[in-house]
Amino acid sequence: MKIAKRFRWEGAHRLPWHEGRCKDLHGHSYEMFVEVEGEPDEQGLLMDFKHLKNALMPLIDEWDHSTLVAENDPKLLNVMRDTGWRHAVLPYDTTAENICIYVADHLVQNHRELLASRRVHTVRVRISETETCYAEAERQL
Repeated sequence: MKIAKRFRWEGAHRLPWHEGRCKDLHGHSYEMFVEVEGEPDEQGLLMDFKHLKNALMPLIDEWDHSTLVAENDPKLLNVMRDTGWRHAVLPYDTTAENICIYVADHLVQNHRELLASRRVHTVRVRISETETCYAEAERQL
């Protein structure tokens, strides 16, 4: 059985090493689907959707209407700190792929007990920056 929950947020980022327009600061309407797979309980419930929401909303609240800044981007980090603009520092380049990995790892590492108690064995995270593209990561418990 699989269930999924959708999350949305608005954010900006840049990839300073990119050869195209992504090297400049720009924004996205991010959409994320978090899917968990496992065995439902005797009542037919795999996991209450509110548990996924409670596990991930602190991240979404931090990232919404923020600039996502890689810790290895000192130029942008200095601008954010000097201006006091809302931002979140991430330990990696802010690609959709890396954000997927981060969220999947966050769930498995920080909410393993909850997932295991609900007999979840697989977590998938899909993030879209635009309507026409997405990245996806999968982790096993």
